[in-house]
Amino acid sequence: MRVLNLAEEFHPVPKPSFKRSRPKRKSRSEFSASVRQKIDKRDGKYCQECGNPNAPEMHHVMPRGRGGRGVVTNGLRLCVSCHDKIHEDAQLMSKWQGIFEWRFGPDYYKDEWDVK
Repeated sequence: MRVLNLAEEFHPVPKPSFKRSRPKRKSRSEFSASVRQKIDKRDGKYCQECGNPNAPEMHHVMPRGRGGRGVVTNGLRLCVSCHDKIHEDAQLMSKWQGIFEWRFGPDYYKDEWDVK
């Protein structure tokens, strides 16, 4: 009986050499540095809820779990306490979603691959 040498007999299937037609969902939901800069230019670094001049957090107006992407028209600069409040209070979340829908249209939270 012959013993198989796996190095001689194993021929793995090569990985396909195609490029993705669209980025992965995770990267589409993150705010890139350039998107953050555009949001800061639009709103300043002030909390849009309370006016605090030190607002370190970026909020997805339409949450990532509901299809919100990391686009300029879905970003809102908030302080830590207001960010927590928005996630705890559905009415406050709806208020900002309504404002952004009015400002940017019903697809404000979508990126170029969603709108096609």
